[in-house]
Amino acid sequence: MKHIGRKLFHLLGGVGLLSLYFIFNRNTVFSIYLTLIGAALLFEICRLKIPTVNKFIYTHFGSVIRTSEEQQLTGIVPYLLGIGLSLYTYATPVASTAVCFLAFGDVAATTIGERFGKTKIGNKSLEGTAAFVAASVLIGLLLPVVGLKVPTGIMIIGAFAAAGIELLPVSLNDNLLIPVLSGAVMEFALQWAR
Repeated sequence: MKHIGRKLFHLLGGVGLLSLYFIFNRNTVFSIYLTLIGAALLFEICRLKIPTVNKFIYTHFGSVIRTSEEQQLTGIVPYLLGIGLSLYTYATPVASTAVCFLAFGDVAATTIGERFGKTKIGNKSLEGTAAFVAASVLIGLLLPVVGLKVPTGIMIIGAFAAAGIELLPVSLNDNLLIPVLSGAVMEFALQWAR
């Protein structure tokens, strides 16, 4: 499987950052998120400005960094920002569900898309998109077990929205867009359903 380190980082990072939200109080956790965003941004700037650092990082942590990211920002800052903004903006069940779409759905899409993706949709695949939806719906159905209930129909709408967002040909990183926009879709659907 290609880029397994990146996929594990993506999955465990999302679960870990979400866990922090439930471990610490709101002010503390957002201070942690801001510190992580600042540290990641500083690290990225140093990596890109100092060629020896960039070469060292790329050589030793290449399984986490895409080839296209060697000379540009990685997805870590948008990832942290997307999770933080979602948890700050939306109700906890909606935000947690949106973060899980990013952590589980995006990894499923990449894994299945790389291996079985034949039907292209831009630079993604129909098979990867279907895997995104399936993984997102599955995790959405499991979240009520830990007290994070979004009505099933609205969660499914959110899962399809998250998968669709990944397909958008925009320059903004989908690590930021997926949780923020799918959370917005679910919040809007909840308001409309009332």
